[in-house]
Amino acid sequence: MKKSVVIFGLMMVSTIIFAQHKSDAMERAARQADKMKTELSLDDVQHKAIRAINEDFASGLSKVKNDSAISREAKQTKMKALHQEREEAVKKVLTDEQEAKWATHRSEHAKKRKGSMAKHTGEHAQRMQKNLSLSDDQASKIKAIDKEFAEKFRALRNESETARDVTREKAKQLREEYISKTKSVLTEEQFKKWEEQKAERKRRRL
Repeated sequence: MKKSVVIFGLMMVSTIIFAQHKSDAMERAARQADKMKTELSLDDVQHKAIRAINEDFASGLSKVKNDSAISREAKQTKMKALHQEREEAVKKVLTDEQEAKWATHRSEHAKKRKGSMAKHTGEHAQRMQKNLSLSDDQASKIKAIDKEFAEKFRALRNESETARDVTREKAKQLREEYISKTKSVLTEEQFKKWEEQKAERKRRRL
């Protein structure tokens, strides 16, 4: 009896979490439609159509993500196809002028994000050089590693609509690979100090 209650409770929790994720996805779909309405001066008919396209995409993406019967590679292929289908559907709703404006907007946003990422990787390497007394050569190598993995994590995020869709296992593997490469640059004493500093920052966040 107790076991049945536990199983039922777990099922209820899973159902609630799934429903919450679905609700969040629909809210993001609506927000993006609202953003496009503002940026592109969409009329009410276009806005409604874009929102419906985004909601269909979010629903399809959720189904693929939660399909335990298919492999990760198959999920990525299906998600890529969903992205392409959405792009084609959106193009049919926009005028040529709106489509060009949206493409420019997305390009500029990507450049800003890339610039922000470059600034962050440079600042992180500088902090490590100061905190761990790295040589200039070590700092240069750390900066290159930061840039490499920032690109990898960005590519991982781009496999799906948002960061929430990032595959946890793949992200974990990237973090482990990052730590391994960073360790190869540091001395044993520096690596130990770096790990201690990370642990301390984690404690402060709790």
